[in-house]
Amino acid sequence: MDDKTIDRRIWFLAFTRFIRALGRVSSFIFLPIILLEFYHLSFILIGIIQGFATLMMSLVQYNAGKWTDRVGRRFFLVVIPLPAAFFYLIMFFVIQDRLDLLYLIGAWYLTIIINALQYPAIQAAVADLTSISRRLSGYTYLRLMANLGAAAGPLIGGFLAVFGFQYIFLVASISTVVELVILYYSVSETYFPEKNTGKLVKEKFSFRLDRFFLLFTIVGLFLAFFTRQRGSTLTLYIFDFKNLPITYIGYIYALNGALVVITQLPILSFMNSHLTPMEWRGVGLIYYAAGFVITAFSGDLIFFLIVMSIMTIGEDFLAPTTQTIITTLSPADKRGTYIGMYNLVTSFGAFLGAIIGLFLLSYLSGELSEFWFIFASGTFLVAMIYLLMGKSYRRRTTVPEMTPGPGKS
Repeated sequence: MDDKTIDRRIWFLAFTRFIRALGRVSSFIFLPIILLEFYHLSFILIGIIQGFATLMMSLVQYNAGKWTDRVGRRFFLVVIPLPAAFFYLIMFFVIQDRLDLLYLIGAWYLTIIINALQYPAIQAAVADLTSISRRLSGYTYLRLMANLGAAAGPLIGGFLAVFGFQYIFLVASISTVVELVILYYSVSETYFPEKNTGKLVKEKFSFRLDRFFLLFTIVGLFLAFFTRQRGSTLTLYIFDFKNLPITYIGYIYALNGALVVITQLPILSFMNSHLTPMEWRGVGLIYYAAGFVITAFSGDLIFFLIVMSIMTIGEDFLAPTTQTIITTLSPADKRGTYIGMYNLVTSFGAFLGAIIGLFLLSYLSGELSEFWFIFASGTFLVAMIYLLMGKSYRRRTTVPEMTPGPGKS
């Protein structure tokens, strides 16, 4: 592999991430509002539904990671996701005709399962196509394009919601078809497992073989718990407690995607010459903690745009490091397995974060500042742990140079 260039398939993977985010991000942002307004569910029940989806997603991702290591990436990139377009279309009709909640949740869970089957293959394919020194750049460019879609998606979703929430899911269905057509014609197989001519020996993942990865994963569980509050918790807080209109929610999340596109490369350039990916995770969480603290104070649209800007900077430091650390720690033939295991364990944090977060938001509705101070304190503590792990990470592996590179990933 030429260390100076990025494989063209990375570019197509990145472009399909843009298409995917453009069509699907709004479905995640506005679904809690649909459950609250149309089906009159309580905060705690919404948290359980979304938390269980996260747990289920990671259980599927873990097995999908192992499977993609055994059969290659392309099958999971192109074939498995086909039914997702159909299930998004079902959600369109369910919301349009106000059908029973079970149909909506069932179709949504099926899209979650399908997306989870595809995700490890996307992440592992990037590692297949990049050298260690280019890997963070690969994941960063992929994320840039996803966030470009995430910037436009909520704006489109907020506009469509004025006419009917169901149209958000129609767009998700169409974008899924476009994504798969591009992947089919543009991304060939990136990994060919070695054929085993002898007796098949099943190797099970064991944390005992990699204690440092175990520690990284446990800390990641707490990270997922606290950062989960920027999702449905923040959405319902803005909509139900601060009474901002739906279109404003679109503006707030669109700013997140737009800022990532603008700031990620300058931040990546700065990251190249300072600290390790592990330590940058701590820096990113400090920004999250600051955002939670500021959220504790009442505000209007401008206020929440400032909060989202601060958290987005934290995301810029945090998000690109996850897959870089995992794929650097893992053997080449176990990348999908390591990605799946990390997602599986940390999903329990996201699961509990969704449920406990929305429960506490409802329970502390009279003392909302206390709610945000609690999560800010926990987030800051996790940040300190990552900073302390930086030295161990240096000893564990040679830290790759993090350069943005001439291409996009």
